[in-house]
Amino acid sequence: MVQISQADRDKRLDRASVACETDQQLGIPYVLLDQKKPFVPNHRIVHFDLKGAPPTISYLKKVISLAKNVGASEYEDMFPFSGNLAPLAAKNAYTLEQIKDILLYAQELKLEIIPLVQTFGHMEFALKLKEFAHIREVPGSPQSLCPSRNASLDLVRDLIHQILDVHTAIKYLHIGCDEVFEMGECEICRTELHEALFLKHIQNVASIVHDRNSQLQVIIWDDMLRHIPLPDLQAAKLGDQVEPMVWVYAEDIYRFVQASVWDKYASVFKTAWAASAFKGAFGETLYIPNARRHLENNLRWLDVMSTQSTAFKQGMRGIVLTGWQRYDHFAVLCEMLPAALPSLILNLMATSNGFFNVTHKEQFLSTLSCPRQTERRPSPFLNLDGDPNMSEKLARCLFPGHAFFKLMYRLHNVEEEAKEYIDTTTSQRGWMTAYNTKHKYSLPLRVDELVQDLPRVYHGMTNLARNAADALVGIMDNYTISEWIEQRIYPYIVELDKIQNSSFALKKVLYWPARPLPVLKELEKHGIALN
Repeated sequence: MVQISQADRDKRLDRASVACETDQQLGIPYVLLDQKKPFVPNHRIVHFDLKGAPPTISYLKKVISLAKNVGASEYEDMFPFSGNLAPLAAKNAYTLEQIKDILLYAQELKLEIIPLVQTFGHMEFALKLKEFAHIREVPGSPQSLCPSRNASLDLVRDLIHQILDVHTAIKYLHIGCDEVFEMGECEICRTELHEALFLKHIQNVASIVHDRNSQLQVIIWDDMLRHIPLPDLQAAKLGDQVEPMVWVYAEDIYRFVQASVWDKYASVFKTAWAASAFKGAFGETLYIPNARRHLENNLRWLDVMSTQSTAFKQGMRGIVLTGWQRYDHFAVLCEMLPAALPSLILNLMATSNGFFNVTHKEQFLSTLSCPRQTERRPSPFLNLDGDPNMSEKLARCLFPGHAFFKLMYRLHNVEEEAKEYIDTTTSQRGWMTAYNTKHKYSLPLRVDELVQDLPRVYHGMTNLARNAADALVGIMDNYTISEWIEQRIYPYIVELDKIQNSSFALKKVLYWPARPLPVLKELEKHGIALN
């Protein structure tokens, strides 16, 4: 009998695995890229959105060590602002020592850090407060500041100076300026054209930065520039002051930034950045990212960058993989960082190599601490068509935060079961609807039938909440853990409690009135008089 060594077995398994792992079988989106001469952006930066949901420093270090290409950080209210800005800091903000610790760690790994501070739109973290309400563009809304008030520039100056006081070795500073939804509406601004207001504010903010450090490159989001005419951009000499970061998170990039816009940018700016996403782009309440869609977004960005880079005098500087934690300051949490770590690694590998296919299998799986395949008939290591969030294929991996990642698969199943049970009990069946509950009018036998599955569904939800808390310990602080459970799981527990309490109330009734039941008095306020 011929003995086959383990090494030979592994080689045979690898050959069999590669044979069944074409791009199509892996579910990798088709984008025409030159894999022999791939376009690789000079800078590949990972964006950490820290607002209102700060990962622990220890977990952030683990993610950074995996990514090794980390850069952009958006602190918002997680920065330990002081002095006049002290009210801006959240109660669970990082300490100055913690931020210095993470900056030193990044420096040891020779990583670039690009702080992002909002200075126009998305100013909710400051303008929500009474102390800064007087510089809102719209009195009842904290979204955008008024660019025409001196106090607005005072706030921006303080924000920038405090960020730069800590980030002493940076080369780039991102000043935001995207989605300025409210502009030209206050009594001072309404006499000015929107374009003029925007460009003047950018000039003022860039001057604040350069007065402090003339060597810093200032970056802004590009969306507010897309519809500003070329002559206005040239007259403002914006190309001498800032670099645009063109952000599109969808698959069809040219749909949002047409060729004519690229031509305009190349006429004004020496260089530009691209911004894709690895999470936080396809739904405000998603809990795990669609890695396939994010991969297509990043691959298409590589295609666009390879084409457009030659138009800029200095080429395109790099790509930032954004990872939004909320759509704005007031929005609920979207995908948490541990649930998105596989998507981050997948897309970072694609942008770092200029493409992604089976040749990156070993690096991808080893980075995520995945066990080696041992099946006699190995299946593809990814199936992005059938498993777009990779929860099935990576179920046995042990990367930092893997327990929470696996929990997302359970969450989906338990959530669907709870939704179906609640809908069936309160809407589809005819004995525990809102009408039955209000009038305490139902058949106890039927009520017993409907709540028969309640303990099982309820236990599934409460057990999931406990498991989620355990999985996030050491990754997020207690406030964030509590918030995530309250937003994702607790609403179902509340609804199930209501069903339980309704069943008790309905079954207490021993005698029922003759029909008809009382007319709904509230109908009168809608012009329906039935008395």
